Amino acid sequence: MTTITTLSTRITLGSLGIATFGLVALLAGSAQAAPTAAGNNDRSEARGERMCAKLACTDAQKAKIKQIKASNKTPQQKAAHDNLRKLQDQVQAELRRPSPDARAIERLDGQITAQRTALHGQRRAQQLQILAVLTPDQRTKFLDHAGRRGKGKGGQRKHGKGGQRQRG
Repeated sequence: MTTITTLSTRITLGSLGIATFGLVALLAGSAQAAPTAAGNNDRSEARGERMCAKLACTDAQKAKIKQIKASNKTPQQKAAHDNLRKLQDQVQAELRRPSPDARAIERLDGQITAQRTALHGQRRAQQLQILAVLTPDQRTKFLDHAGRRGKGKGGQRKHGKGGQRQRG
């Protein structure tokens, strides 16, 4: 009987440890999955600082790049991102209906494409502004790094584990 009690105690303590670990992981994941606007700015600034460190930017270049990034963080841009997520959610809701409306999905897909095109144009304009601040050698390093970033097999972008797009 002692062995069984000890074994069940071990199982219970082991289960408790696993449950605690799972809860900590869940809380850490949810805190990471829903960053605040300030968290996004911190990440953006950190990316800019890492980029400048790799490119050996001067203080004047760092300040100018920070200004460019800040000027592109507009309420309209946030609204455009929010609208894109809303459109994607509408497509998913339509697909989950018992009989999805193909015309509605096609209309939403067109709106998503237009929204993505607009956001891409904004990102490209920011990239051009940053390139104008850099020296020719820095531009080459920047573009070489940007060309490699996010590339998977066959030149396809990877989106998280297993190539699936991650949405949070």
